[in-house]
Amino acid sequence: MKRRTYLATAGALTLGGCMGFGETDEPRGNDSNSSDPDGNETGNGDGNGNGNGDGNGDGNGEGNGDGDVPTEAETFDDFEDLSDWQVVSGSATPYTDYSVVGSQSVLLEASEAEDQVRIARELDEPLDMSEITPGLAVASHSTVNVGIQLYDESRDKVVYRQRTHGMSIRHVNFGVEYINGDPDLSAITEIHISIWVGDGTAEAWIDDLHFVPKPDPTVLLQFDGGYETHYSEAMPLLEEYGYSATAFVPPSRLRASEDDEGDRLTEDQVAELADAGWTIGSYGAHGNDLTALEGDRTPASEIEEAAAWLEDEGYDAEYVAYPGGAYNDEAIEAVEANHELGFTGGYPVNGYLTNAALCPRLVHPDGDEAREALETTAELGGITAISFVRFDGGVGELEATLGHVQELEEAGEIEVITPQDVAGEYVL
Repeated sequence: MKRRTYLATAGALTLGGCMGFGETDEPRGNDSNSSDPDGNETGNGDGNGNGNGDGNGDGNGEGNGDGDVPTEAETFDDFEDLSDWQVVSGSATPYTDYSVVGSQSVLLEASEAEDQVRIARELDEPLDMSEITPGLAVASHSTVNVGIQLYDESRDKVVYRQRTHGMSIRHVNFGVEYINGDPDLSAITEIHISIWVGDGTAEAWIDDLHFVPKPDPTVLLQFDGGYETHYSEAMPLLEEYGYSATAFVPPSRLRASEDDEGDRLTEDQVAELADAGWTIGSYGAHGNDLTALEGDRTPASEIEEAAAWLEDEGYDAEYVAYPGGAYNDEAIEAVEANHELGFTGGYPVNGYLTNAALCPRLVHPDGDEAREALETTAELGGITAISFVRFDGGVGELEATLGHVQELEEAGEIEVITPQDVAGEYVL
């Protein structure tokens, strides 16, 4: 993979008078939380970056090719100077102990009486964001919902969001939560950054507001947990539509034969999925929450054991999904050491990824949620990964999703891709 570099453009746009501040953007619940029978929640929006860029911008904006669309992640604001930002609610203070570019980050905090923290920057000249997506570096001690709102002159907006868990400061891949009105992304006049306190913490650190290019509209299909229904119900349906997918399996949960009790795949069924063109990835050795392991099990041992099994069986051991979408620094580091891509929960319609270790996904959406995500992907461009878990109530949601994927694909508006495609083409 290419090493990510940042081309500093901080200060290229300056703050004018502030207008229309103080709106509330409560998250709309795209971080679906589906539970598996082992007690692991899936679909917690994670999508975080690893902060491994060198952070050395040249300050001149060169190196982006012939057009205006960046070919690398570009720093827009390194928060070395906070005078461009107005604090709308809560507080925003410099913090020198955390940073990924420059010498400081910004500590955002809300008081007990406030439901959000929000800072806002109005631009002297409109910014064309039709071909780029925003991102941040984020640190927190617990779960936070961080949003980036892009407003045009008419106050229509696109809201990008990511839900992150407790971690040291890392870059985060943001996805689209919702669109309000008909925003003109070629003429963005305001950028807001907010933390919604309603279902998370009132404190987080942010750094490096940056932009990444958007890929053409693409979708990945995935299945978590290694359940037999992925073989008995999902595989025939995908064959009918002509698609393959990725199965993230926990090797220690697999059954030796179909005669054994349980609802997990057998090793032979996993092999048949692979023969049908599916990618076989890791769901950790036991499929348990990597942040709540007991005994002598650690995130590293769970990740390494599953990766070794994949290699021994001749599968591509480069891809993993975090069980339940849960992670911490130790889990992230284990994934980085053993895999090319790590998938978790989050919001759809992502740009190029600044962090391969935490790739966002929409987890087990209903038919309407999947349709909305796919249509937004086709409209705006970007990567949307959709994962399903169990099918206790049948495969209606999966079938509805596949039907809409096919409609968009046949219209030339979207392409179904694989983790191999993402690793090879869409990681900065």
